[in-house]
Amino acid sequence: MQNSNSTLDGMVKPVISSVLIILLGILWGCQSKTPAGIDDGSVALPDSNLSFSRHIRPIFLQDCASFGGCHQSHVRAGDLDLESDPPDFNSHSGLVVIPFSKEQSLLYQLLLGSFNGIPRMPPPDRPPLAAEKIRAIGTWIDEGANTSN
Repeated sequence: MQNSNSTLDGMVKPVISSVLIILLGILWGCQSKTPAGIDDGSVALPDSNLSFSRHIRPIFLQDCASFGGCHQSHVRAGDLDLESDPPDFNSHSGLVVIPFSKEQSLLYQLLLGSFNGIPRMPPPDRPPLAAEKIRAIGTWIDEGANTSN
């Protein structure tokens, strides 16, 4: 009888270990995917007096540069780097942010939709930015696109 119990124990322990490993993997996968320093959407976007570091940069990092985004420092789609601090708003299309004029800023126009044959940003295979984020970027540009605050 002792022998059959030890055989049962020998079978149960690996099963329990396997279940624990699977549960640990599931719990690990449920952790936040937002890296430190990137806004998780908890910061309210005001109607005016937008801060680049508090309001706009987190949008660029979360929606344009991080998680396989097109505008990381090492990828630079369209030669546009939105990951660096401050970002490099010069692209192969020229300056994409024109301070005090969202209407003349290619970056803003592309957030609204395709413009002059250039597809909207983010690309069609990714969800568009929330209207509140687009509004905030437009307001920030109209307020001078200051990157030092």
